[in-house]
Amino acid sequence: MDSSFVFVELALAVVLLITSYCIYRSLTASHPHYPPGPRPHPFIGNVFQMPTESPEKVFAQWGAEYGDVVHVNVLGQPMIILNSLRSVRDLLDKRGSIYSDRPRFVLLSELMGWKHASTHTRYGPRFRKHRRFFNSIFNQRDVVNLRPLQDKETLTLLRGMIEEPDHFMDHFRRYAAATILKITYGYDINSADDLFVRLAERAGTLTVASGSPAATLVDFFPSMRHIPTWAPFASFKRDALEVCKAVDEMMDIPFERVKADLKLGNAVPSYTSTLLGLHNLDGSISPEDEEDIKGSAGTLFVAAEDTTTAVLKSFMLAMVLHPEVFREVQNEMDTVVGNQRLPVIDDRSSLPYLDCVLKEVVRWNPPVPLGIPHRLMEDDTYRDYLLPGGSTVIANIYAILQDFTEPDSFRPERFLDNPDLLDPRDVIFGFGRRLCPGRHFADSSIWSISANIVATMDIGKAIDEKGNEVTPPAEYTSGFVRHPKEFKCSIKPRSDKAVLDLIFSKQSSINGIRN
Repeated sequence: MDSSFVFVELALAVVLLITSYCIYRSLTASHPHYPPGPRPHPFIGNVFQMPTESPEKVFAQWGAEYGDVVHVNVLGQPMIILNSLRSVRDLLDKRGSIYSDRPRFVLLSELMGWKHASTHTRYGPRFRKHRRFFNSIFNQRDVVNLRPLQDKETLTLLRGMIEEPDHFMDHFRRYAAATILKITYGYDINSADDLFVRLAERAGTLTVASGSPAATLVDFFPSMRHIPTWAPFASFKRDALEVCKAVDEMMDIPFERVKADLKLGNAVPSYTSTLLGLHNLDGSISPEDEEDIKGSAGTLFVAAEDTTTAVLKSFMLAMVLHPEVFREVQNEMDTVVGNQRLPVIDDRSSLPYLDCVLKEVVRWNPPVPLGIPHRLMEDDTYRDYLLPGGSTVIANIYAILQDFTEPDSFRPERFLDNPDLLDPRDVIFGFGRRLCPGRHFADSSIWSISANIVATMDIGKAIDEKGNEVTPPAEYTSGFVRHPKEFKCSIKPRSDKAVLDLIFSKQSSINGIRN
């Protein structure tokens, strides 16, 4: 090839790069008041700086370096990361009218055609409609009616832990699925291997494995959605198709079964059957109403199952790693409740140390460390910074709960020593108009299980084949929901006969809930 031609090509390339960089600098210079953040690269912004593992920790480090409000840009899409309680309260709570939207997950919405209401979560009439659905059963007053179900499933969990202690994580999953499945669809399950449990787990696992939709390149560069599935580099689209199929099955199968039972006249009362009945008084129901009921039911099913399980695993890990805490909470339980009955929710106010332990569990390992992203609906200003409309807004719950003395230490007594400390349960359920509607039910479930485990079980480190104690590492999965990694421990009833007598007598007293 002629050397002069090569030189001309090289010169043109250099000119193009310089021109492009100048355009980029002029565009970014026109917005001098964005919050600080890591320095972006031309055109692509901060895309290569976005963490793929434990993003909550990286975002917290950025907060320490740049301030509690951090701005990043990913392929032209602005993102605002809030690393302090003050900034979260100021924006997501006090200005909820413009911070309550969700980012539009481009690829999933394209593939699913917004067919499920749980995906179509933009702030507006349909969002408020879903909130009315949820509040009809999960408001603080009516959630009391769900306690008999929680009691029944707690007893089943305790028996499972006695009979198969090595499968305690499966028992947690079964409890979480059994309670929310009964509420949502009216069905009883007996095993963690139940069809509906497997459907929910598959949908949740695939969604987490594919990465948060708001973090995928296609959401920042929407034209990528037109790439055919057979093309090179299109694995993201093939993965999304698999996720969509799993979500379809998880939402459709139990929902269609409720519909079939309604037609036969043998549907049991549930969230889904009640709403279908209310919207079908004249023998017909609009497609939008049906999709909204289906989507909201599916959202309840998946969200409650995964987060409850994550918190219970963290409780067990904390008690194994800190036996002195477990002994102290057992002493409190024995003093207040004794050994002639099991603890009930009315004992809660008399067990302050247990309450502190549960606060510390979710502070130490928040189940959803980055919450669910919000979307700023219009330009806003905060502390003389411009926050551009359309920004994805992330509340770093992990960073907020690290803003404690000795944050890496597990110290429940910190809440006894200083009653004015932030209660972690006031932030782990979200903010503003997106506050989790099932928070009261989830909180009482976690308390009930933890209290009954304390009352009936001894928890310790597992013993290896040489007779040595095995200390599990405090390691967690990286994803939307932060689970402790699989670990082994020793679980034994404090007294076989006494525990079984208590469980059987309590089961008799509640007469078995089967409706």
